[in-house]
Amino acid sequence: MENIQNTLQAWGEKIVDALKAALPPGKDTNGMLGQSISFTINYAGFPIVFELQLADYYKYIDSGRGPGKFPPPEVIANWIKNKQLSIIQKSSLKSIKSRSKTLSALSQQSQLKSLSFLIGRKIARDGIPATNFYSNTLSPGAFQELNDNLSEAFKQDVLALILDQ
Repeated sequence: MENIQNTLQAWGEKIVDALKAALPPGKDTNGMLGQSISFTINYAGFPIVFELQLADYYKYIDSGRGPGKFPPPEVIANWIKNKQLSIIQKSSLKSIKSRSKTLSALSQQSQLKSLSFLIGRKIARDGIPATNFYSNTLSPGAFQELNDNLSEAFKQDVLALILDQ
């Protein structure tokens, strides 16, 4: 089944490259989603299993998020930290910062919570627009192409088995 294996490998590489290229600029600023895109193929037994792997949050970048509920605050806080957004203190808070490192850390933590709340409120109010990077790449046409290529590969593998006997 060498032709089937080669076909699946080539299709997987093509899809991974297409998904990485389709990621909209600014939506994968830390590169974690792009790095998470990969695939595995398990040839042990039947059926052959092709598995595409992506970070869990790809669905929110692909489909967006409608307005309504607040996103989890800890997810927003982690996003702020990962993007390395700097929290600019108001001038009245500068004196608190200079008084004590503990107050500064507390102030930084409360500012992170406040910023997380404000971003979450904006998402709850307006939602996040869809990018369709995944759904456009893995379109019915992509699966039809795989189906056609696998049919041809299967035919070649069967012919090779018959001719080898």
